[in-house]
Amino acid sequence: MNNKSFVRHHCLLLLALITLFNFGCKDEDYASKLGTPATAAFKVTKVAGKANTYLLESTSQNAYRYQWDFGQNEGLKSAGASTEAYFISKGTYNVKLYAYGEGGYDIATQPIVVEQDDFTPTLNNANYQLLTAHAWKLDPASLAPITVGTENNPSEYFGGGALATCQLDDEYIFSFANNAFKLTYKANGQTFNGGNVDPNYNCGNDRSYETAFTFSTTVQGAGLATITIPGTPPERFIGVTDVSSNNYRIISISATEMILRSGKTTEAVHQMRFVKK
Repeated sequence: MNNKSFVRHHCLLLLALITLFNFGCKDEDYASKLGTPATAAFKVTKVAGKANTYLLESTSQNAYRYQWDFGQNEGLKSAGASTEAYFISKGTYNVKLYAYGEGGYDIATQPIVVEQDDFTPTLNNANYQLLTAHAWKLDPASLAPITVGTENNPSEYFGGGALATCQLDDEYIFSFANNAFKLTYKANGQTFNGGNVDPNYNCGNDRSYETAFTFSTTVQGAGLATITIPGTPPERFIGVTDVSSNNYRIISISATEMILRSGKTTEAVHQMRFVKK
């Protein structure tokens, strides 16, 4: 075989391989095989006769399941194609709809501007009144004042133990004044560090603070009401610095005892037993 024939032969072979590769590696449109993806959209209508309440109605296309985020740091809520959203405080809330179709999901966002506060339902709520009646402290007499686990087993990871000395005088005060809800944490000298603050699981610097909080009767998972505080641990927290998030659910409450569960249903939870201080 002369040089020209050799080159021609190999060029043809290379062209055949390239052609085979192109045909053999054709992209598959898997999404189209699943079905048509959803296109999310919704409309907002103020509900007559209900303060700060809005009807959210999906106008999505090709959707069969819906989740809503009301923009109040409470996460996604499973609901139907329409639902009502209530906002206790004035402000702008970026409401999101997650619409799910057979071929994928889509997200639509709309701002809702609430022009006035509506504190009356909260102030008249029996559980809120118990919460704000006095200061609270972690229960020093309990064998398990703090446990860590999952939503279905709150002590799965840690079954409890005695409080550290610096936790015994911590106090948490929930109050309302000047048209604002306020949480005051008084460490009284030192704060117990969780696993996210050095030195881990030891008494550390005083982390006292004051912050706003919201109280809602909407609860995702177990509980009677939801308390949410802004910011992230360890700058803001209730009970211990290494909670998963600043979403807290009142599991039970009386005039002298309260059980709080931190974390959403999909997160690790800290369950804490408080008593009247």
